[in-house]
Amino acid sequence: MVEKVVQNLIGEEGVAVAQAALDSLKEHSITPSPENYAVWLAFHTATPEDLKAELDMMIAAKRVIDDLACDQLYTKYFEDIGIGSRMMKAGGKIAAEMEDVRRGLLKAGVKTKAYGEQLEIAKQELAKTDSPLITKNLVDTLVGATTEMATQSKDLETKLAESSIEIEALRVQLERVRQEAATDSLTGLANRKEFDSRLIEMCAAADRGDGPMCVIMADIDHFKRINDTFGHQTGDQVIRFVATVMDRAKPKGGIVARLGGEEFAMITPATDRKAAIAIAEKIRLAVESKRLVRRASNEDLGKITVSLGVAQRRTSEKPTDAVERADAALYQSKRGGRNRVSQEELLKSKAA
Repeated sequence: MVEKVVQNLIGEEGVAVAQAALDSLKEHSITPSPENYAVWLAFHTATPEDLKAELDMMIAAKRVIDDLACDQLYTKYFEDIGIGSRMMKAGGKIAAEMEDVRRGLLKAGVKTKAYGEQLEIAKQELAKTDSPLITKNLVDTLVGATTEMATQSKDLETKLAESSIEIEALRVQLERVRQEAATDSLTGLANRKEFDSRLIEMCAAADRGDGPMCVIMADIDHFKRINDTFGHQTGDQVIRFVATVMDRAKPKGGIVARLGGEEFAMITPATDRKAAIAIAEKIRLAVESKRLVRRASNEDLGKITVSLGVAQRRTSEKPTDAVERADAALYQSKRGGRNRVSQEELLKSKAA
């Protein structure tokens, strides 16, 4: 992908593409950071094509394309490249450490074999001689071989200890990188990729008999107005607040994810619809009751509210089906006046 972008930036055409990316940043009032520039450069070179298609849809739908939207696109299409590179680097270090250990063990094996042979020869010679001089020479040889073996064993022990420490450090590094790949950088919640992965796992567990499972979708009400009035930093503050409320409300074994922008999702294992609605209502009340102030000026942000939708997974249905029904319930809450919880049953009864 990088090679294709570079090819598209050669010559006069490349200058035009670079200028178009800058013009797009200016048109949408987006901060000209390297990450945002990379997103629009990719858009104007159609590399990757999925990024261009997603931005085209956002433009056609007249959706707001701001720093937050660009950050999400960058994370989705570019951040994994760096994460993959770091994982490969750490994995390579572990492989190198293991090779050093293998060589050390191989060398120790050769030394041990030679030491054993020397012991056997000395034993045979001692059994058939009564010469003090020969005996002394044999003992000296054994002492030297034993000393050398002890040194070799100590060196190997030290190397194994050092390698063990190094490999553990690399294991921790790999786990950290894996966590980063699964985490939303703004909130610390799971990201969309991790949500999709865990959804499949938890649906399989529910089908095996782990009990009912529900999905709760949530969206911050009038979030664009918050951003436009107070700025993106305050918008981020509100997102983090809602993320904290939802994370504290999740049941044991549950997961909360930020799907993008101001939208969140929760999976509640071993939880029926009634219990999930109670969790959603707890979240709604906790957000509504908190009065937030703008950190920079101590200005009151007014009442922050969220709309939520709840759906219980049906046996053996596709993992995404419950998400879609919960999402439909969420938008029923939006259409019904916001700051409320809707469930899929209300949608069915209304349709009837």
